[in-house]
Amino acid sequence: METYEVIDLQDLRLCVSFALDAIADDPSIVEAEVCASWCEQHVAPFQYGTDQPDESIPVPRSRTVLGIGILAIVEDQDGRWVGFGSESDDLTVDGIEQALINAKEGALAGAAFQLPDPIPLPADTAPFFDPEVIRLPLQETQGLATEALDGALTTLRDAGFVTQLHVQGQIACRKEYVMIGNTRGVLASDTATAMVADMEVRLEDARSHGANCSFSTHVANFSPYDTGAETARRAMQARQAMVLPEGDYTVIFSAEAMADLLHDLLIPALSMDTIAAGASPFAAAYGQPIAPSWLQVIDDGRQPRMLGSRTVTGEGLPTGVTPLITQGHAAGFLADAYHAQTYATRFPFLVPRNGMRHHLMHQSFDMRAGIFPTNVVLSSDEAVDFNTLLAPVTDGIYIGRLWAPTPQGPMQHGDFTCGIIDPSFHIQNGRLTQPLRPGAMRLQANLPQLLQALTGASTQSRAIVSPNWQSQVVTPDVRCHQVRVTA
Repeated sequence: METYEVIDLQDLRLCVSFALDAIADDPSIVEAEVCASWCEQHVAPFQYGTDQPDESIPVPRSRTVLGIGILAIVEDQDGRWVGFGSESDDLTVDGIEQALINAKEGALAGAAFQLPDPIPLPADTAPFFDPEVIRLPLQETQGLATEALDGALTTLRDAGFVTQLHVQGQIACRKEYVMIGNTRGVLASDTATAMVADMEVRLEDARSHGANCSFSTHVANFSPYDTGAETARRAMQARQAMVLPEGDYTVIFSAEAMADLLHDLLIPALSMDTIAAGASPFAAAYGQPIAPSWLQVIDDGRQPRMLGSRTVTGEGLPTGVTPLITQGHAAGFLADAYHAQTYATRFPFLVPRNGMRHHLMHQSFDMRAGIFPTNVVLSSDEAVDFNTLLAPVTDGIYIGRLWAPTPQGPMQHGDFTCGIIDPSFHIQNGRLTQPLRPGAMRLQANLPQLLQALTGASTQSRAIVSPNWQSQVVTPDVRCHQVRVTA
């Protein structure tokens, strides 16, 4: 376990200010952007097996990462060069100098662009983080892990499952400070907190498996016991799983399955980096119908108590709402400052609300801002209750989760495939019947065609965390008229 002195936003502000002063004294640097960040994550793993009942909750561990990153636009007699460099574990003058050296040494010829000017924050800006998570001691994550394990084991034992059980997972609590500044006057900060419970349950005798993940930005909304109980229920529901013959089926995508489709396929296709690369099937679809008229999709980076909410982007600009699909029509694209500036003539409506630093290891300082979603919300103004959504399906599939949606062939064509995993069920005469064996069937589809084939949505939405634990999708269950399923 690494130990660092306590870092706060004032320390990061001083580091960024010193870096901008050093850059101002370097005549070769035309413009620059500086990001300093500090992140601490507590992790409490847990596992339980009836063969080793006493080795359930190891000692929790803590990891802290900090550093500074500099994006420098350098000009010499050969033209303009763009480079990015970073230095970890050092916010001193030495760390600043090393990051600047790394940026210059790695500079490559780049297209001319300007870093963003400051944009005032909305007047009603309120913090999206929880001070209780920031103050949470490491040892308390062990208690949360105990709650998650207790939720699973109690649910299993109450149902008569006491042998050949395996439960494992982890509780993660993260807090992060970020400070961003540039040579055009941007100087902005953000604080984020997150709590995640990620776990799975296996019933060895029934050869069934259940997985679940829950999250919150605030301690008060975090319930690992409920996560454990739901994971156990999913494992019990998966017993006696079957495989359906391949064919065309009416499908109801669960909220989790819809989140997989949105995060892995639709949101990238509605992002300016994909469009700029010529890889989106919706590049020329702005203002055109791409889905049923009842469908709306937005990206909202300012919703309270949502995992993707931030005060500012990774470029120091205000977050906000970006319409993506309005009444079934393509209504906008996610953009960062570079793409909003570069494509302003073609897409004058672009606003840079999604230039984020979603580093997989939470080292925000160690990457340039890229285009990422915040909180993606899918909704319908013609939603019905779940039983009504299910009722017309005589022989179909309820897909609980999709495994690895992957483009097939050129991305701009929109063809993709993915595995169907648990909790999925056969639908017969408007009822969920037998569970389906996870991984035994695959979905073969085309994204634009699938969107057009959607026929309804349920009234109840659920929030699903993204794989990087830094954004989320809020969506109901959604019905699709026909999808090809192969064994």
